Amino acid sequence: MKKITTLITTFVILSFFAVLSARATVLFQDALNYPDGCIESDGSWYAYTPAVPKLDAFVTNHFLILNQNNSDSVAAPSNNFAIPPGNTLVYASFTINVSTLPTIKGGYFANFKDTTNDYVGHIFIATTNTMVPGTYQLGIDNGATASSAATFFPLDLATGITYQVVVNYDDKANGNGAYLWVNPASEADANVYGTDSLTNPLQNNIVISQIAFSQYANQGVAAIGNVIVGTTFGEVLTHAPQVPVIGIGPQSTNLYANDNLTLYVAASGLGQLTYQWLSNNVPLSDGGNVSGSVGNILALTDLQNTANYSVAVGNSAGSVTSAPAVVTVDTTPTPPFFITQPYSSTNTFGSAITLTALANGTGPLTYQWYFSTNNTSFSPVSGQTSSTLYLAPANFTEAGYYYVTATGDGSQNSATATVLIVPPPMVTIGFLHSLMISNPSTYYDIEGTTVFNVVGVVTSFGCVVTTTYSDYFIQDGTGGALVFINGFGNTNILPVGTLVSVTGEAVQYYGELEVEPDLTAATGNPTNVIVISYNNPLPAPTVLNVPLMATNPMGAYGLGVQCSLVTITNAYLYSSALGAAVSGNFPINSSKTLYAFAQPYSAGQPYMTVYVFTHTNAVNQSNTNYFGKPIPSFAYQLTGAMGLYSTTSPELYPSRYEDFVTNAPAPFAAGLTVSHGVAQLTWPAATGSTYSVYSATNLHGPWTQTFGLGYYPSTGLYKATNSAATQFYRVSTP
Repeated sequence: MKKITTLITTFVILSFFAVLSARATVLFQDALNYPDGCIESDGSWYAYTPAVPKLDAFVTNHFLILNQNNSDSVAAPSNNFAIPPGNTLVYASFTINVSTLPTIKGGYFANFKDTTNDYVGHIFIATTNTMVPGTYQLGIDNGATASSAATFFPLDLATGITYQVVVNYDDKANGNGAYLWVNPASEADANVYGTDSLTNPLQNNIVISQIAFSQYANQGVAAIGNVIVGTTFGEVLTHAPQVPVIGIGPQSTNLYANDNLTLYVAASGLGQLTYQWLSNNVPLSDGGNVSGSVGNILALTDLQNTANYSVAVGNSAGSVTSAPAVVTVDTTPTPPFFITQPYSSTNTFGSAITLTALANGTGPLTYQWYFSTNNTSFSPVSGQTSSTLYLAPANFTEAGYYYVTATGDGSQNSATATVLIVPPPMVTIGFLHSLMISNPSTYYDIEGTTVFNVVGVVTSFGCVVTTTYSDYFIQDGTGGALVFINGFGNTNILPVGTLVSVTGEAVQYYGELEVEPDLTAATGNPTNVIVISYNNPLPAPTVLNVPLMATNPMGAYGLGVQCSLVTITNAYLYSSALGAAVSGNFPINSSKTLYAFAQPYSAGQPYMTVYVFTHTNAVNQSNTNYFGKPIPSFAYQLTGAMGLYSTTSPELYPSRYEDFVTNAPAPFAAGLTVSHGVAQLTWPAATGSTYSVYSATNLHGPWTQTFGLGYYPSTGLYKATNSAATQFYRVSTP
């Protein structure tokens, strides 16, 4: 199935209004030719949030500087310029110069919007896909807010160099979505497009009227210039090809005989760039110990001689050759020695552990990392055979001591580094509900990739939705959530009544709150689900107001019961939302959708979907079996977890046939005993029914509900310390 603690600190919206231009078809152009300083009060820009502007949106040298310290959202006055009739494509271009790289995966920094702030075509800055050290890439998607969903343009970009960016969006229904070019000379040049599905209605038929720029905390510092919007590629591309500029060139170094070496170049230039590496001014070709001779990354193996290496970068305007890198090769046999030692680190649970150590000496050098929990008995770490150890996500079992052995003309151990794992924040499920947004686009990471720990009791019997993954509902005293374990089928479902500690990311799938623990890949077992105890009583189901829930599932009422146990009373069940009668029996190893109304069907009456999954339970809880049982048309009580398929479609998930109580329970009597100030009520509880305990200080009331008993126990039991001289109790269902 299927991310925000980061703070959006600068947000700029440029309206597609008509401006003076040599090309009348250009919808908008702003070269940011303003005096240096704040632009929020010069008549061309205004702050629309926060309510009291902080006056910190600045232009410097005709560039809008995006940095993590700004916090105002500013806009140019909008005339709501619409795309001309017959056009479905809108294009935008701007220049970007990044001076500081992001320190996190980050969010988008540019996108298209309409007048109601619906958004499409997100552009990201990220360093996760680069090959050249110290560079970044730009990515695109249609609507997702996390860079992990973006498609990245495969060109490593250097800081301090200005690049031309072109992006378009097809706004027609089921259109092609967003495309991204970096330094193009024509529309036919290489591009990438957003691959995420255009299923969100906000992404289809959107009337684009704005282009927006934003900046998240720790997302680096970028300068944006010369923004142009038009309906064709040629209207927004203004730069003619120029000789490339090299931002990062090959670096000189000292090595030993038999060592390997990788040299890099990152350059800027419109159009397709060509590369040719040279050794002592002689062009190289692939073969032997050389690869990548006509790319931006040159790999050399088994070095034997000192040489100068340079690279010529060209395009249609000409070429430029980098300064030479002097690679000195020492041929004296030298055992390995470490020039960089690994540093001890403290890691948050779920983050990535990275340790780096670099050795020198006669090569080729190989590495092997070792681990110990007690700093005495070390074992090799499987698969960690490079100079950098990388383990993700960090788990408690990876806390301990690490060193690496470098082997060449002999071997040498590095210093030992200590790795500590900080537990994730333990929160209530209700706290996670408070972080949810009202209208997520399919999948939304709550608080980015922050990992949380919650404790709750399993409230569902067996399978909930499908056999292709494991999911079950848990609940604490503040709310409920769905535990979603992807992959490995439905073999990780815990029995109802199990009290568990679950650690994982919190997400909204459409509108439903999910906690997603990680799996141990080799076994398929969740490493972040810990059983505390079994056979715990279930929380009391909430008696559900069907019309209120059906019409406002993401409101305060809906969030209060979402993913929690609820009970519908006197529910009328139909096989369609149009009141078609139910018939027959529940299917075998399949599913059945019913529609619950608070009254007999009438057109326009709000209803709620009841989703029944009838597959055999993977954990042998046979009482979930619906096979061959008649489908009821009326339920005196119907209990299950309250889920969401979308932000407008609440669903009730009964998970055993006994959840459908078609008749009122037989009359019963409750017994009362008092001992040492503790009152204890007992009564026979019918399977599937829910019960409430009411108390009063006299027989005439008023009566208040003091306890609601879940439907799981077979014997009703309630204990209370008497706080009044006289206390009366009664038990009812529901």
